[in-house]
Amino acid sequence: MTKIVCTIGPKTESFEMLQKLAEAGMNVARLNFSHGNYAEHGERIKRIKELNKKLLHPIAILLDTQGPEIRTGILKEDIKLTAGDKFTFTVADKCEGKMGTTITYKQLVKDVKKGDIIFVDDGMLEFEVQSVVGDEVRCKVLNSGILSSRKGVNIPGIDIKLPALSEKDVEDIKFGIKNDVDYIAVSFVRRPEDVTNLRKFVREQGADTLILAKIEHMDAVNNFDAILDVSDGIMIARGDLGVQVPYEEIPTIQRNLIMKCNKAGKPVITATHMLNSMTEYPRPTRAEVSDVANSVLNGTDAVMLSAESAKGKYPIESAAAMDKICRAIEKTMESNIGKLNEGKGVPEIIARAVAQSAEVVGAKAITTFTITGNTAQNISKFRTKVPIFAMTTSDKIIRATSLFWGVYSFKMREYSSTDEMIKDGILSLKKKSLIAKDDLVVITCGVPLGKAGMTNLAEIRSVE
Repeated sequence: MTKIVCTIGPKTESFEMLQKLAEAGMNVARLNFSHGNYAEHGERIKRIKELNKKLLHPIAILLDTQGPEIRTGILKEDIKLTAGDKFTFTVADKCEGKMGTTITYKQLVKDVKKGDIIFVDDGMLEFEVQSVVGDEVRCKVLNSGILSSRKGVNIPGIDIKLPALSEKDVEDIKFGIKNDVDYIAVSFVRRPEDVTNLRKFVREQGADTLILAKIEHMDAVNNFDAILDVSDGIMIARGDLGVQVPYEEIPTIQRNLIMKCNKAGKPVITATHMLNSMTEYPRPTRAEVSDVANSVLNGTDAVMLSAESAKGKYPIESAAAMDKICRAIEKTMESNIGKLNEGKGVPEIIARAVAQSAEVVGAKAITTFTITGNTAQNISKFRTKVPIFAMTTSDKIIRATSLFWGVYSFKMREYSSTDEMIKDGILSLKKKSLIAKDDLVVITCGVPLGKAGMTNLAEIRSVE
């Protein structure tokens, strides 16, 4: 029921590895545009689309923008750091000496002062500013570790003077639209205008690609309600967020944000360091298992693998472990039917009635016939344990609903008769062995057919 997002990288970009990830439980393929070039990402998209032709449930493609993030430069080799070492960040084009690196944010020398703390690699490395001299920010290393190329940088309390969308982001999004990606995750959102401006740009390109707002800054947490209202979904990027706020507050923030997404009926991905130890080891730690399980219990639609699947030693095992954990904890969950306000519209009221009816009668499936995917999305938020099978004429909607909790979509032709459509839909599920004779199925659709937002019919049928 809980969906799995896998970041595709050098370890998993081949057709064979993509197929193995899909078999292990991947529902959404994330392409991180902080790394790689168009040739690499283009080949990955091509292979995913080729794989989708063979899959019962196609995989959605998520383009994750780099955003206005700060990164360290490219190093000839990794730098081993020891607490107490002197280290230099330079805004110049080159860094002299072995204990230093360039940095992408040219305003750094103007924005920091002595005593400020610079976090690198999701807070794994900490540096205290000692002085600013010319193009250099000279620091003391606060904790030992290894610095690799192009690691993310956070400086809490500093108002970074970067646009919400960089020139690179604009070109990346154009590339994504041209290649028909399903989702765009916009990084470092701080206010609702960051999302609405992106949506305006996407529409100017003649597209309607769905937009996920990444919550990784305290401003985004403070403005969350307004951001959620204008977004198609949310990604809680706990790595950067965990540097912006005290780490002990992350579980509460995560739970509250997921709850708000559930109430709004919008999908939410919980991300970063979920099974991080599996980049090196074949089994997750007990703490990681608990983290994934807790995210599922919180109500997340999806959990995400980053380095684990992009460059880790055990990408397939990571996806399989994620799937195994999710399935185990889902057995203990209760639905949201009694917890959420269903809304005032007829489609929302029907969605709650469908979810509740399915559980009361012991239905084996909920079948919804949908144009936009909204009906499936409305039912999904109630977290019924009954699988939701969405029938649609749109390949794009099939892929988009891959992110929704408990929703599995299939292609159908257009119909002029409601009875014929329902009959064929049930027969299709029966042929796929998803339902069997005498099973009860709860069905919902809109009458008359062919009009979006018209969900107004629900019935219970026994499979013949």
